[in-house]
Amino acid sequence: MIVLAATSLLASTSAQEPPKPRGEAQSSAQEEQARGERTKVPEAEFVGSPSFRSASLVQPLWRDLSAEGHYFGGSENNVGFGGGSWTLHGESWKIAPGVGVAFGDNGFRTMPGLSLRWVYEHNWFVTEGLLVQGLLHTQFFPEGTEPEAGDSANKSVVPSIADGNHVSARWKRLTAGGTWEHMEFREGREWKGGLRVAYRILPGLSFTFFAMGPGSEIRGGILFQQEEKK
Repeated sequence: MIVLAATSLLASTSAQEPPKPRGEAQSSAQEEQARGERTKVPEAEFVGSPSFRSASLVQPLWRDLSAEGHYFGGSENNVGFGGGSWTLHGESWKIAPGVGVAFGDNGFRTMPGLSLRWVYEHNWFVTEGLLVQGLLHTQFFPEGTEPEAGDSANKSVVPSIADGNHVSARWKRLTAGGTWEHMEFREGREWKGGLRVAYRILPGLSFTFFAMGPGSEIRGGILFQQEEKK
């Protein structure tokens, strides 16, 4: 009798619970669908100057898996990287380690490579960066020189490129701060630093400006980056 009474009490309690409103259920389903569509929107950036060009494309595929490609070019030498990455993320940060293939022209040796992208945003503070690391040696021929017989065995470099790294402050549509890059490819080990400014003209679309040194190199570009929904 006690068991029957308890069963009857549970059944009556369940029957008295109000069903979830149909509109609320539909709204949740639409939010889930919109979130899934946002995660499949690619992120892309192109930056160029008379002496340097770079481009990046990150295409989400499934959950935290993405396909990505990066390009870096100078007056004579061009390097590319293509592969896949897996994004680890928290409330304010993302780290995306990847693996792929590095390739190029002008005698560059095709080789396996690793990549690492990171983003950290908190209130007005934001920092981002990219590192591409080759895993084999390739011939070292600076721009403006021709390969000579017997030199390739003595002159080589493990290619490493860090591009687009910056630590910035964000105010409304404007993001500005310091930037730096590291190239270790054909010109030897080269570091550059300067100022980076990005101005958002549309949701997810920004113009970028770089003033780099040593020297007085000016770069301009465009950035498409989906906005995180809080």
